[in-house]
Amino acid sequence: MKVMLVDDEPLALQFLETQLHSIGDFKIVGAYQTSRGLMDRIKEKKPELLFLDIKIGSVNGVELAAAIQEENPNVPIVFVTGFQEYAVQAFELNALDYIVKPIQKDRLRKTIQRLNTEVQKNDSNAPVRINCMPTLQFLQNGETLPVQWRTSKAKEVFCYLLHHAGKPIRKDVLIEEFWEDKEPEKAFTQLYSTIYVIRKTLAASLPGLSLSSANQCYQLHLGDTEVDIREWRNEITHLPVLNEDSLSAYQRLLREYKGDYFSAEAYSWAESEQRQLRENWYKTAVQVGVFLEEQHKLEDAVSLYLRMQADYPYIAHSYIRLMHVYDVLGESGEVVNQYEGLKQMLEEEFAIAPEAEQMAWYTSWRERHMQA
Repeated sequence: MKVMLVDDEPLALQFLETQLHSIGDFKIVGAYQTSRGLMDRIKEKKPELLFLDIKIGSVNGVELAAAIQEENPNVPIVFVTGFQEYAVQAFELNALDYIVKPIQKDRLRKTIQRLNTEVQKNDSNAPVRINCMPTLQFLQNGETLPVQWRTSKAKEVFCYLLHHAGKPIRKDVLIEEFWEDKEPEKAFTQLYSTIYVIRKTLAASLPGLSLSSANQCYQLHLGDTEVDIREWRNEITHLPVLNEDSLSAYQRLLREYKGDYFSAEAYSWAESEQRQLRENWYKTAVQVGVFLEEQHKLEDAVSLYLRMQADYPYIAHSYIRLMHVYDVLGESGEVVNQYEGLKQMLEEEFAIAPEAEQMAWYTSWRERHMQA
């Protein structure tokens, strides 16, 4: 394994090199006391692992690591520090590992084992599926991938890039969306640190995804990764005319809508897409409900309307249709329950009574079915 070392203490460099040679077959492709020209050296030497001091003279190693990841996102970085508080900072930045000086062999072995574990994870060729309804979830071979986000901000920025996957997003747009209240210099530092965390997370758990940087933009590339909301939106947009042959496809899509887009995360920037998808689902459900009634598939219609009522309790349509379907099924008690539920909902939420047409229908129905 090709390893590069960067530490402004010559004795620390020498000690680390000795420890590495004592635990495995490592080729030291560079040992430097300064960060000057480090980017060029990394490109030239192509290290498979980089040990980086958290403080290199006046240079902040955390900021340097973020810059390195901008240019070389696949290089694992291990922070080396003499101070525990810096170790915590490095860990939060999602480095492969951090080691507190003086470096012990057993601790160094654990770092290499962690690297090998990450490499094994990356060897999996099974496609990954990303679910966004109702929360961010990663699946592989039908099982949930335990993707860990070091910060909630990194998770949200990833979701935003996923929302715009395949499109370049300008850095200033990200700054305005997520760090508008910060001074420009601090905002860009936080952006770079967040991108660093995202890239490390992708490299560790989602190697099929990649994040490129060009022309002051970032772009998330999905590769062959499937995204539930993209598939769902595409399928519902291209549904054939609703008839007996296509009914099952309509019903499947209604079932596959597991919840609103990123509703568990409650991201404000996702609300517009969330509303559009909800409207698509509801309009389709109304269409299917009418067809089920026309085809006398009344039990299926009841199931659909009950879901509509549970998910959209403040829309009168499901109450009204259930009243009519239960009437046909001869379930008088349920007709009463739906009308009373409708009255209560309208009174509590809108301080209004049911429309005259609904009241007239129910009054007529009671006269026919509920006379003492």
